[in-house]
Amino acid sequence: MYWPEAGGRKHTKEMHKLSTSVAVLEHELSELRVLLERRAGILLEGSCETLSAKIAEFLESRHLNSAPDLLKLIQSRDSECEALLESLLDGETGFFRPPAAFEIFEKKVLPDLHARKSNESSHPLRIWSAGGSSGEEPYSIAMTVCQTAKVLEGWNIRIVGSDIRPSALAVAERGLYPQQALAHVPSTLIQTYFARIGQHFLAKPRLRNLLTFTKTNLADPGYIGRFDCIFCMDVMRHFSMAQRIALAQRLHLYLEPGGYLFLGQGEKLPGMDVSWHAQTDAGYTVFQKSMASVAKSGR
Repeated sequence: MYWPEAGGRKHTKEMHKLSTSVAVLEHELSELRVLLERRAGILLEGSCETLSAKIAEFLESRHLNSAPDLLKLIQSRDSECEALLESLLDGETGFFRPPAAFEIFEKKVLPDLHARKSNESSHPLRIWSAGGSSGEEPYSIAMTVCQTAKVLEGWNIRIVGSDIRPSALAVAERGLYPQQALAHVPSTLIQTYFARIGQHFLAKPRLRNLLTFTKTNLADPGYIGRFDCIFCMDVMRHFSMAQRIALAQRLHLYLEPGGYLFLGQGEKLPGMDVSWHAQTDAGYTVFQKSMASVAKSGR
């Protein structure tokens, strides 16, 4: 139920009436969208009703009376901006998702990288799960790499999982997942790479030792290294077109020549002035950076 404030906020058609005691106006929701895009690069999706309901729940959790109070709070505290994003982003994820991408990764990409990099003295293999949420994707990458352990024996392997949400990273760091989360993972892989703890499964050191997790905002131009593969699944849909182009250019820069980029099922790269070679198999398309590409960087 909505109670007008002393300042005169009136009930209008543009207000979303919610089951909570706090209401969010259309123009307030627009202001929050603009602020979050400016601060975090995130373009909020979803209906106004859904977003307003989530924001109203967040307001109540912080004991705030109105959206203007929330705007002031997130402008003054980065931690509150991050907390709001955590409550609004869906974080949809899962192990070996989508299956076709991991099939290509195992059967085509890893053998190609092995063939091309075998002559390098330290045998480096660097993979980044960008926007890897609560860790299911990075652990899936690690399991796939471990399955080719005989081919990659003695290689210097590093897998980085990143996300903007601290709570998701905390789950990834623990590596502890409920039984239902692994429902579609083959039992042989579960037995090999996880230890059962009650109704949960804990990733074994063999996997965990390959992984590093770090907080990263993909809208920022921060540089975390060069990679042979980058997984950036279902991330670009959260960005405006300008942000998508900027992110795609940075991902191209971060890839080694001949490196591979994995996007979400059906996601496309925005038009840009760098070259990619698209390879499609079983309905999934992976993008490869040209071997002739020379990264233009001031480093």
